Amino acid sequence: MMTVTALLLMMVDPAVVSPTEPQRPIQCTDTCISPTEAVTYASYLAPKAGIAGTFRMEVKAVGEQKGIYYLNSETDYRDRNCLTIAMPTRVMTELARGEGLAAAEKRFKGRTILVRGVAERVKIGFFGDDGKPTDKYYYQVQVRIGRAGQLRLPRDGVVDDRGLTLAP
Repeated sequence: MMTVTALLLMMVDPAVVSPTEPQRPIQCTDTCISPTEAVTYASYLAPKAGIAGTFRMEVKAVGEQKGIYYLNSETDYRDRNCLTIAMPTRVMTELARGEGLAAAEKRFKGRTILVRGVAERVKIGFFGDDGKPTDKYYYQVQVRIGRAGQLRLPRDGVVDDRGLTLAP
């Protein structure tokens, strides 16, 4: 069950983190937010707010476009129930311990991740063959992260990580 403290009005880019922000361990307890909950709450609160918390999801697909990497909770990133974790190349390189899409897929595909951030509904527009935007679009729920400490993989051999504390 979600608490009121999990809701956060978004006034700034969630990927921007103050350098003086204390580094707390990422924990996933019974209040951890599933992809379905994140999509439901973020869609309900959009466009003025998102849902803040710790998200737990299995990565079913990995993608990259224009220097941004995406970890998706569904094989089809356009699925209305897909939660997408978006991050710049420098963060993915650190997390994947290597460069490129192949390294990212090897490290994350099929694994459960814990992510701390804010899930927001984002409008994704389509472009024509001429490179100009069309009037077609869809919505995707994303958690944008700006530093590697916002994402953790559970330790190998840990099946139920609900009470696991992961140090940054």
